Amino acid sequence: MIDSTAAQVQLRCCDYLELLRELPNESVDLIITDPPFGVCYQNPYTSEKKAVLLGDASPFSYSDLGKECFRVLKSGCAAFWFTGWSTYPQHFVEVGNSGFQMKEPVICQKRPSRSTDLYGSFQSNSNWIMFGVKGRFTFRQSELVKNKSAGRVPNKGRKPVPEFKTRFPSCWFGDEFPYSSIHPAEASKNGWTHPTIKNAVFVEWLIRLCTDPGALILDCFAGSGTTAVSAYQAGRRFIGCELDPKYFEEAQRRLTVLGVA
Repeated sequence: MIDSTAAQVQLRCCDYLELLRELPNESVDLIITDPPFGVCYQNPYTSEKKAVLLGDASPFSYSDLGKECFRVLKSGCAAFWFTGWSTYPQHFVEVGNSGFQMKEPVICQKRPSRSTDLYGSFQSNSNWIMFGVKGRFTFRQSELVKNKSAGRVPNKGRKPVPEFKTRFPSCWFGDEFPYSSIHPAEASKNGWTHPTIKNAVFVEWLIRLCTDPGALILDCFAGSGTTAVSAYQAGRRFIGCELDPKYFEEAQRRLTVLGVA
């Protein structure tokens, strides 16, 4: 069984269920993961097409994932799963049936991507993130977004508005929120080849909102290592895995640049 109190960053090249089934019950403080949606994703804006992500070529059930996530997550903690607008209904039910109390999802701004119908569909510029909790969960205080009316007393007898937001909307759009995806130029500059890389700043915001320093963050579909990078930069510990050796090595290179052994 894996020691969830070991090194600050533990990353393995293996299947997600292999890792999850080795973790002790209630050993993880937060789960942030981006599993395959089962939609055979291809980025239409690149001249060189990449291989479909492992597990994405056919429908992907979140049932086993949800059950194992619920088991390893501590009571009073939260979990986030990226999904797509077309797969959200199925994945929401599968994760909810695993024991999680499902909350309103986070809808966040990503770099615009393809549209199936140039003249009859809206262009996709949002990520859908399922949000579930185990037991009573509360957000942490953060210094991520300043209140525009800080110091003002809204009504007689109430406390002044704090400097930083203590409650966040479920829709993260606008200049005060980071994009959930990175700009293609950033990926090209750094030699990152994963087709759905998330923004480390965005993921770090979720980590800071939901955990205290030293908490253990789990990502069992680590891709190129964004969640590991975010956890490390936020002063948290990380454990995770990636099935594809190519992206596992890419994640290791990113961590090496940060000085993570």
